[in-house]
Amino acid sequence: MEATHVGAFFATRTLEEMAKAVMSMSVRPAEAKPNTEYADADWLGRAWRMREEYPIPAGDEELCESVGIPTWTYGHEPPALFASHIAKYFANSVREDGLLTIANHGVVFAPGSAGTIQEIFQEACQNHYFVVEDRCSPMILMGKDYWTRTKPVWPLLHQLAEDQMYGELLYLT
Repeated sequence: MEATHVGAFFATRTLEEMAKAVMSMSVRPAEAKPNTEYADADWLGRAWRMREEYPIPAGDEELCESVGIPTWTYGHEPPALFASHIAKYFANSVREDGLLTIANHGVVFAPGSAGTIQEIFQEACQNHYFVVEDRCSPMILMGKDYWTRTKPVWPLLHQLAEDQMYGELLYLT
């Protein structure tokens, strides 16, 4: 969920500046193990260096606002460093439901585990029963092999959405 805050942080800068900054942060330590990004010893240092190199221009603070609502439940999901504000829900399920409810332009789901799978079906449920103002939100699952073989969520999700309005808003990449 950090990407939304990086986007807001760079809202008044060029795409080239944002791309350069993100590339500088993406260099992982040589000893880093694959799929352990949260365990990188220097992730926080790289993020702070990026913030210092690309400060929000004076007067643009309001245009670059975002609110981070970290889980505070899982140790491997730290607070968002690029959010201008941090909030706290005392029940993670309420947090997730609220975030999915306001994501009315869609949600992109990257490969994940139990929490991500819960969020996929929570969003599907909101779409299925038109929980929010009689509308559905697009759902994009990134990683065709992951969502069809490793964690085969897609077949069930696709079947649930059959003949439903949100079925036209499901994407697998």
